[in-house]
Amino acid sequence: MFKTNYHIHTNYCDGQDSMEDMIQSAVSRNFNSIGISSHAPLNYQNDWTMSENQLSQYFDELTSLKRRYQSQINIHSGLEVDYYMHSQELSKSVKHYFKDLDYWIGSIHCLGMMSDGEVAYIDDTAENFKKGIEDLYYGDAERAVCDYYKSIGDMAEKFHPDIIGHIDLIKKNNQDQKFFDENTEWYQEAWREALIKIKKSGSILEINTGGAFRYGMRCLYPSQDILRTAIQMQIPLTINTDAHCTKAIDFMIDSIMKKIKNLGAQSVMYYDGKKWISQNI
Repeated sequence: MFKTNYHIHTNYCDGQDSMEDMIQSAVSRNFNSIGISSHAPLNYQNDWTMSENQLSQYFDELTSLKRRYQSQINIHSGLEVDYYMHSQELSKSVKHYFKDLDYWIGSIHCLGMMSDGEVAYIDDTAENFKKGIEDLYYGDAERAVCDYYKSIGDMAEKFHPDIIGHIDLIKKNNQDQKFFDENTEWYQEAWREALIKIKKSGSILEINTGGAFRYGMRCLYPSQDILRTAIQMQIPLTINTDAHCTKAIDFMIDSIMKKIKNLGAQSVMYYDGKKWISQNI
């Protein structure tokens, strides 16, 4: 079966290595099909996404490298695009470039802009996350988390991303259940409702090993409960490493493949350059 990875970052955003370095690493590890998916520009000033004036160069370089390595690996043009929870929208500037994409990953990284002008991120520090809950949700973590999962589902329903990125990223700073209890009925109902919308949308749910590479197994996305439920619902899956460096390009792919097979999954998705195709495990 084809070895794939459609969530790969480069030094165009917060990745450590160049686009060509990431491609060469994938070639050396016998990948058949990959996608470069740097972070698309945000409406907020930040230091981890591309700026709008980089997009043309990004696509030009990607097109050139596709040609250069076409005999060794299939390379596809992607972006990881943020959905804004409060406006329920994507960046207008990014939509303009959808015509240049083979696929895109829909993700949520931000709770929103706080009253002091600082951005409340979901996956930055625990202190920033706490401040965002206090400022935007009056300290109500349950409301923030439910809003996050509702927004994941709404994004799938409204925009039909090819891939839903790290569905339960909201748990990243929740070590030792610091902000909310992941075993409560309301939490499980929130992600289940998101899965129902993802199923209807036709989007692919990624299994994302990038958090586990950087922070340990508690940050493997999604959790086993979510993954098992997604498999039971027959939501299409792909295994991505969310690689920000060459060392992470194939992190845990083989072990995750065995894991999902044991949980009852029968196939994963790959992109053939025109459409997504199911391949048996």
